[in-house]
Amino acid sequence: MIKLKDILNENHILITEKFSAGKLRALTNHWQGLEAQFFMWGAKLGVEWDKITDSEIETNAKPKKKGIEIAYVDKDVKVPTKGKKGYWSDNEFTLKKFTAVLVLKDGKPMWWTHDYAPANKVQTVTGKRLTGGGYSKGKVATVDVGTRDLPYPRRNKTFGINQLGYQSLPSVMKIPGIKFHHINLDEEQPYMGAGVKRQMRQAAQFGASKFTTNDEFKRINQSYFDELLKKRLNDPKKLAEKVKKAANFCQQIIDAALGGVKATGKIKKIIDGFQSNRTTATQESDAYALASAVGDDLSQLYRYYGYYLGALEQEKQDKIKYGTADFTRSEAEGYAKDVQRYTIQIQSGKFR
Repeated sequence: MIKLKDILNENHILITEKFSAGKLRALTNHWQGLEAQFFMWGAKLGVEWDKITDSEIETNAKPKKKGIEIAYVDKDVKVPTKGKKGYWSDNEFTLKKFTAVLVLKDGKPMWWTHDYAPANKVQTVTGKRLTGGGYSKGKVATVDVGTRDLPYPRRNKTFGINQLGYQSLPSVMKIPGIKFHHINLDEEQPYMGAGVKRQMRQAAQFGASKFTTNDEFKRINQSYFDELLKKRLNDPKKLAEKVKKAANFCQQIIDAALGGVKATGKIKKIIDGFQSNRTTATQESDAYALASAVGDDLSQLYRYYGYYLGALEQEKQDKIKYGTADFTRSEAEGYAKDVQRYTIQIQSGKFR
């Protein structure tokens, strides 16, 4: 999974070893035309770039005029310089092999501009949404992509060489050796896992969650708990069982909200109560909003339980070093109260 540090930033290229597809790596090596913002835009459409393989990228001599198509040259080629020339310009220039020339969506050249947005709710290149981090004083680059006609701010560049005279499909078709990598945007494609789920998350203001299904929630839930148990030392407050019980309760809610398990009893009451307080148009968006709230509270519980275990370790070290552990003991007790508070909140179904 591509992490926050791998998010594409202005004037930086993707860490290409994260790609499974050599066809994509070839078009990003040596700064040959595919801007960082191209991959960010693709992620917004639902493409999980680290999952797509070479066999899923169809290469053609002519465009299909459907989905995303990357026009590139498969050999070194010289092309005429078009448009107004300066004294520094030659009559022709060379396109190196695997240079991206233009990007189409449904047969239309894509123009783009970019701005900056707050660092929370960051859209990554794989379509996932994370919080924290950021560039340019707490902001990250965003991208607006579409056809050229747009009021302010105007889209002013094309993906690829962005060369005057080579920003339309007819002009690109005249380049010797031009080929098109076609990426199917149909939702059933295995690399399109971010598509509908991403739309649901946005509809539900699903900003902080890092999971998409009940099975994925279960996997992440278990990995968090297992990691904390590895650090478990002396647990005088007997909190481990309470944390585990709260985590299992959260899983039951997610199984009912996202996994198709029939909600009964307390679980049904929590789901119905949550939906009654919302005014969204779809049951699906309500389900994802509840999943987000459950995930956020469980994450906070794990965080404080981790602090608690760390305080126990520090207490042990202080006792060896100073002969007393009064200060860190109060820290451990404070974190224990936070853990108690979140376990009670979760068990009562009072999700934020």
